[in-house]
Amino acid sequence: MRGGRPQPASAYKRRKVRLPDGTTALRVIRPGFRRLIKRIRTNKSNAVLTVDLDRVVRDPRDLEDLIDVVQERRANVQSITGSLRFTDGGDDAEITLARVMVTMANKSSRDTARRVSAARLRQALHGEFGGGTRPFGFCLGPPKLPQGSTSDEHPCPWHGGRACKAGITPIASETSIVVDCTERALQGVSFKLMAAELRRKGVPTVTGASWSAGTLREILLRPRNAGLVVYRKKIVEGVVAPWKPIVPRHVFDALQLKLTHPARHTGPGPAPKWEGSGLYRCGICTPPGSSTERPVTCQVKEQTRKPRYRCKAHAHLTRDVGQVDRWIHAHILYALTHPRAYELLMPATPDVDVKTLSTERAAIVERLKSYARDEILGRRTPEQVTEATLVGRQRITEIDGALSASVTGDPMADVLNAPDPVAAWAAAPLANRRLIIDRVCTVTILPTTRRGRGGFDPTAVLVEPKHGLGAPPQLAPA
Repeated sequence: MRGGRPQPASAYKRRKVRLPDGTTALRVIRPGFRRLIKRIRTNKSNAVLTVDLDRVVRDPRDLEDLIDVVQERRANVQSITGSLRFTDGGDDAEITLARVMVTMANKSSRDTARRVSAARLRQALHGEFGGGTRPFGFCLGPPKLPQGSTSDEHPCPWHGGRACKAGITPIASETSIVVDCTERALQGVSFKLMAAELRRKGVPTVTGASWSAGTLREILLRPRNAGLVVYRKKIVEGVVAPWKPIVPRHVFDALQLKLTHPARHTGPGPAPKWEGSGLYRCGICTPPGSSTERPVTCQVKEQTRKPRYRCKAHAHLTRDVGQVDRWIHAHILYALTHPRAYELLMPATPDVDVKTLSTERAAIVERLKSYARDEILGRRTPEQVTEATLVGRQRITEIDGALSASVTGDPMADVLNAPDPVAAWAAAPLANRRLIIDRVCTVTILPTTRRGRGGFDPTAVLVEPKHGLGAPPQLAPA
């Protein structure tokens, strides 16, 4: 079901299913038809009225199932068009006619599918828009002219006039979002945070649904963004699309490699709404100096009078959000305004041969698949395959890092290169501020030694710089 409505099941299209004996086969999946068969078999229904034969069955297997149950229960089946008729289980003439008609309907469906497939291929090879939902970033062109109306009365709703072409003419406000989100995704910004930003700004989606991380990810992974034509979910190389690419091909390839990496994972739950959610560590569960890849962090509890950072694992550590964030901001701004703040920037990456690295990566992936097949066939030992997999994945990670670094900018540069870094920091999106905080320092919230309501205790918030700019001067408690 989509949008609360049951979708009609095709009487022809088949899917691969697993049979009881473990083998696979192509079958037409029609739950409604199976319920009809069950009703007749259990005597809940003894007659069927349909519009036409091909609305009931187009697959010979389904027809034989219907014949079996109708003959068993002596049921009656009648179509309005007269193409299907079983009286008291059906006689030989009725059953033979039904079999012939189903065979003809099946052939008609195959002919239609072949023509549609050929038309789709021609459209793909010519870079034409195949219809359907409007692709984000492109308009649908001018609407059709009703009879008796003039062209001036029905312009393109996105551009005005009638010179636009469906799926080809770009919408600047939407393509800019694709460019911005692609770059930020390569920088490591969370899809949940970017989707939350789009919701707050009131940016509409194509369908009118609310932005989600999955929706945004699907849009950014469209080959169309790089001016690539797709047929049957595969890129048709060598075909020049009639629309201009939104992002360069090598940028799209780098994003695709990053987002489809096997080691990539995303946590459940909504996007963080606070700078320290999932960043600030709990000093009791993860003491300072402890080495762990998955430290226990803090989340924000909003049910209280003031939002408070709280240990995710236990309720043994809480701290006022506003006081902690202001203390962290002071450390961040010290680094951003330091005379040697340029040291915070990522080192310049050498020139990268994107095509060579991408080819090497693809070859490693195929080689690892070959090793897995060799292990199944007994040509290689599990130890050999494991060692090769570790080495291969390590090299793939290196290639992905080099490709990402070569096609994206440093989010820190947008702040440091601004005329006023302090104002740029304040105006930066939440997702970018979180990246900068994680780049500049490690924050650990410790148990306080103060008792009662003694105000903010700066000694209970450990800020460990990740840079060599030295410690900031003594900061007054917020």
